[in-house]
Amino acid sequence: MRASHLILMLLLVLLMSGCAQQQQPKAKIKVGILPIEDALPFVVADEEGIFKKHGVDVEVIKFQSAMERDAALTSGQINAVLTDPLAVILLRNADIDVQIVSLCLGKTPQEGVFTILAAPNSSIKKLEDLEGKQIAISSNTIIEYVTDKMLDGVKVEKVEIKSIPLRLQTLLESEVNAATLPEPLASLAVMKGAKKIISDADLDESISHTVIVFKRDFINSNPEDVKKFLAAYDEAVERINSNPEKYREKFIEIARVPKPLAESYKMPKYPKSEIFPKEFYEGYVEWAMEKKLIKKSIPYEEAVYKK
Repeated sequence: MRASHLILMLLLVLLMSGCAQQQQPKAKIKVGILPIEDALPFVVADEEGIFKKHGVDVEVIKFQSAMERDAALTSGQINAVLTDPLAVILLRNADIDVQIVSLCLGKTPQEGVFTILAAPNSSIKKLEDLEGKQIAISSNTIIEYVTDKMLDGVKVEKVEIKSIPLRLQTLLESEVNAATLPEPLASLAVMKGAKKIISDADLDESISHTVIVFKRDFINSNPEDVKKFLAAYDEAVERINSNPEKYREKFIEIARVPKPLAESYKMPKYPKSEIFPKEFYEGYVEWAMEKKLIKKSIPYEEAVYKK
């Protein structure tokens, strides 16, 4: 009888354990990325099974625009994104409770990807020559933020052109005096005759960054999954940095590097995940306050998750 009771108790324990596991299904991370060079570690971690290796269920979803990506985040279709700090501040200002869990690219100025360029037929040769001239940007975005930082007080007439390909075309056709473009289109513009005036990679301090962002409720409910996600990201970074040529073709595809640049375009060295520094964050908040894009200052402690 005692043996049968023991067997019965063991069966009950196993049954209860099975029920508990069914009641707590593994969380699925749906992360939204854009076709930019910063996204390579996410794709590598997904395609090479690194996320699964670290015990986290991840679906990498590619979006063609930041607007489309942010709409998916806001509506709950995804719970994590690759984005920039200004976008995080604007989302929080709109009561979308998100937090930065890691810095991606932008730890050093050399990882910068934005350039102010003058039109091919322009007489503009240096930063001071832009005074009073037209410059094509996308307002209230990271593009305008880095433009203002690079201009360093030089007064210009900003022309709104949100589409990056159209901004490039407008610049090359000399319909505007200058434009701010991200890589790799900035390099393509130079190849086609545009003149580089200044790049954020030339500065003494980093002014542009990408970050990994999660909804706060997901972080609170699944902190271990977030840690595993970052561990998988770090392993993907190690693989890429240790053998960049192996991943060059995938990089060219993801970053949409134009064919004329494919052979010469330099891959970045990806840094491992780390907490987004307060000094970087405060620059974005100060600018957003000056532009009246946010109602009130958003504390660093609210916007940045410290694991």
